[in-house]
Amino acid sequence: MQEALVNIELALLADYAGVMADGKLMVAGVFDTLSVPVLPATPPIIYLALRIAGDGGEVGKHQLELRFVDPDGTPIVPVLHGEFDLEDLQSEGGTARVQFVMGMAGVAFSESGPHALDILLDGRYEMSVPVDVQQVAPPGR
Repeated sequence: MQEALVNIELALLADYAGVMADGKLMVAGVFDTLSVPVLPATPPIIYLALRIAGDGGEVGKHQLELRFVDPDGTPIVPVLHGEFDLEDLQSEGGTARVQFVMGMAGVAFSESGPHALDILLDGRYEMSVPVDVQQVAPPGR
């Protein structure tokens, strides 16, 4: 018998994200590339929009770990640990879901190349959200 798992339905990096009063995700400026004129570069804030789902057997508390890494796999900010709760939502066909946004300020990119936000659920690697950092000349040069 295969173990039931929670999984990620949606993971995006954006200039802004929020959860509306009716529970809908609002996301603006989705990106997978950052073009910066100089390095190191620190965007004002980066938002992660995340939706996690599991079957009825996964209702309850789960662990979330986020690792923002550079092209060598070295963390560029301290690893973030958190906990979330999947609630029993029988009206959605037995699928339990949780969605949230996280604003990350002070993420400094010191080199160009492929970076990633690695996401682990309950200690298991689930996916990476890529962000390619490119140094480009300022407009007019």
